[in-house]
Amino acid sequence: MKRLATRGALVAVAGIVFTGLAVHPGATADPAGCVLVGTVGTPEIGADPSTAGLEAFSPATATLPDQIYFRTSTETFNRRWSFTARDGNIYVKEAATHGGWRSMPLPGCLAGNIAGVSADDDEVLAVDRDGRFYTLDHALSAPKDWNWSTRYGTPLWTGPGNTLPPGTLDWTWSVLSANEDHVWRDAVGNNHPVGLAKVSHVFALTDGGTRIRYVDPWLPVDHSYEVGMPAGGRFRAVALSTSGSTSLVVNRHGDLYTRLYDFDISGADKVFFRYSYEDQPGLREAADMLSERIDVGTAAIALPAPDWLRQPKVPGEITNRISIHKTGIGSDARELRVEGASDGRTGYWTKQLTADEWSFVATDQPLTGERLANTANDRSVDPSVAASPYSYAGRSPAGWTATVESFDIANSPTPLRVDFGNGVGLELILHTVDALRQTPQPAGLTGQARHFDGTIEVPVNVSNSGAAQPGPIRDFLAGALGGRRFTDFGVDVTDRDFRIDGLGVTLARTP
Repeated sequence: MKRLATRGALVAVAGIVFTGLAVHPGATADPAGCVLVGTVGTPEIGADPSTAGLEAFSPATATLPDQIYFRTSTETFNRRWSFTARDGNIYVKEAATHGGWRSMPLPGCLAGNIAGVSADDDEVLAVDRDGRFYTLDHALSAPKDWNWSTRYGTPLWTGPGNTLPPGTLDWTWSVLSANEDHVWRDAVGNNHPVGLAKVSHVFALTDGGTRIRYVDPWLPVDHSYEVGMPAGGRFRAVALSTSGSTSLVVNRHGDLYTRLYDFDISGADKVFFRYSYEDQPGLREAADMLSERIDVGTAAIALPAPDWLRQPKVPGEITNRISIHKTGIGSDARELRVEGASDGRTGYWTKQLTADEWSFVATDQPLTGERLANTANDRSVDPSVAASPYSYAGRSPAGWTATVESFDIANSPTPLRVDFGNGVGLELILHTVDALRQTPQPAGLTGQARHFDGTIEVPVNVSNSGAAQPGPIRDFLAGALGGRRFTDFGVDVTDRDFRIDGLGVTLARTP
């Protein structure tokens, strides 16, 4: 989550001893005897461009590659440094040099216990053998400024810590920042300033490659938030990489997709941001976050959030070793890489995010990823991934009935059918955004109600022909929806019922 918090305010909060915090089972907490405060989550105050402190790190004795070309969960890089996790430890070198690895000194509870590492922007996230998170701050500065934290979760990144979700197949650390990215671009092409406190997430590929869960350090200690998958949720990924809130996924057939998405971009952070589904012609881009929040003469963040973008097929042999990293200012400044081979040489295929074609860079290093079929045809929809089983139907006190088919918490919008009898019906569009919460929520749909910020959209053809619609539809549009194209309603969903607040209707789960 982006925040306007000052360093002093956050440090003051971090000094409080929090007791009785609710922690969701399976998403705990500090390893015994290891509580590291650190500075992560506070605004950056400048970076030291030198290598001061690196000379104190012991030269590496492990056999390590001369260069790191991919951001994975064990080898990674940012603009200045490369990191790799080997044998429970972390090694570091300057990203621009070949070789020169040094062994990073670690706190006692981390030394020899590291299972993975991922860097983005000025932060590095490591996980131990139990999947617990440890975050290093100032990773674009000199090593003398680096420090570790076990803090993670509400309130204000001072929570007791978190872990990778159960069943994680692949994971990555992502940071979108004002210092490096400056702005990001919404679905209609407007740029929006990044907040001073950045947006930092762990993105984890779970459920056999069919779900992506993101774990925000400002949100509850759980694994409840998700990014919807490509192909309407029927995509099965074999690898994931994310940088600056832009995710790259690939399936076993070589179908590649990218998406710009995080908690703030999703539309959920209404405390700090202004969002709109409405057209906003002629409104100017805001110069800063505060102006965007309070000045209605500037463009709000357009919803729905940017969807998955299908990338062109790589014209050659590839593996599941994929990577995305930042190359400059703005959310389009991303380079994609896919390990592979061409004309008998090994290396990687690369393109800029918005480029039309891939090019090949030879490294002559052994291929370490799993080779993919890379079929010429589109195999994005995986027949083994069924549509969501959560469908609901019910009658309102006013007498009309409503139906929601295959509702998925992460894939929006959902068709909403309203029937008035005698063959008169109305097809609406229900947008849902997983709402801001500060207490833990189980993953998926359960008996615990899950609240969404809902918006009902009237299709343009219906809105433009309102006067010609049958009487029951005209009355519903004018009354229940107030004559608007977009109407906001709270939506509360369990695995048994589906309530649309404001419409006075609760739908029951159907077989």
